Amino acid sequence: MSTSPPRLTVALPTFNGGRHFAETLRAILDQSGVEYDLVICDDRSDDDTLPLARRLAGDRARIEVNPERLGLAGNWNRCAELARTPLLAIVHQDDLLLPDHLASHSAAFDRIPDLGMTVGAAEVIDEQGCPIPPAVIERPSLGPTDRVYPPGGFVAELSRPNPVRCSAVVLRRRALLDSGGFDPSYRYAVDWECWIRLSRRWPVAWLARPTVAVRWHSGSETHRFRRGSDDLDEVSRVLDLALETEAHVLEHPRASRRDADRFLSRAYLNRSLDALHAGDAPLARRCLRRALALRPALLGAMARDPRLAAQMAALALAPRWASRRFGRPAPADRPISGPK
Repeated sequence: MSTSPPRLTVALPTFNGGRHFAETLRAILDQSGVEYDLVICDDRSDDDTLPLARRLAGDRARIEVNPERLGLAGNWNRCAELARTPLLAIVHQDDLLLPDHLASHSAAFDRIPDLGMTVGAAEVIDEQGCPIPPAVIERPSLGPTDRVYPPGGFVAELSRPNPVRCSAVVLRRRALLDSGGFDPSYRYAVDWECWIRLSRRWPVAWLARPTVAVRWHSGSETHRFRRGSDDLDEVSRVLDLALETEAHVLEHPRASRRDADRFLSRAYLNRSLDALHAGDAPLARRCLRRALALRPALLGAMARDPRLAAQMAALALAPRWASRRFGRPAPADRPISGPK
């Protein structure tokens, strides 16, 4: 066993995560090749998360319970406050680290001076831990080879659908703190917005080999947001931040704006369909209007799909009838895609 102090903190922010928590924690405890400090920061869970943490981690973890509920961004910022090391990995309570995740990301900081963060590829799994096909959920990817982005260079990658999964990131703690940490005014896109601010001033490394499995399931924050449009509204806000305030670092700002609007319009259209099938005509109409405002040419694409055109026309002209006619349980997962 090495007697040198660890240079990396693994922070596990938790809140009522007992369902998958044991599997997530075991995957962290099984990491090898690098010394790390483990901090479990609980946001006042009332399920079995804390008993599991104490039983499984024992003295291998510092377990901290917030004096009051801090919410997502607040709990992540608390993790950064509790870290005692130069590097920090914040792992979601239901994701899985593959065995050499920490070692491979830590090695990148050894190779690249002043690196602000590493971003790794990720697999996607379901509630049972089975892989989800890319046709259902796209894998976040920035290409098949490792690369390093200079300060400001990674902003272009963040001005389109977010390619970063928080559990697949290792941060230089100083870079996170210097960028202001996580903004609590965000709930869904809190990490995405933070990466934009951090990557303005710090180099970012992309590691192409997947070393994390991200869990996609009905109890996640992402799924809860699908009941409204708050997540898409936040995504729009983040893309505006990247495209307007960071336009000077984008090679083709107008093309980036068009790509972002295509992505957002398709996302709002998909949400409109989900809402219509769930019988929520007001949400469906609101999302349809937003989709068309972002990209009027979407009308042409809809016209080429008779079934879609019929549903959207009925929604626009007779929303109550459309809700009764087309309402049915929304699909569990609609394919998530980038700009079209």
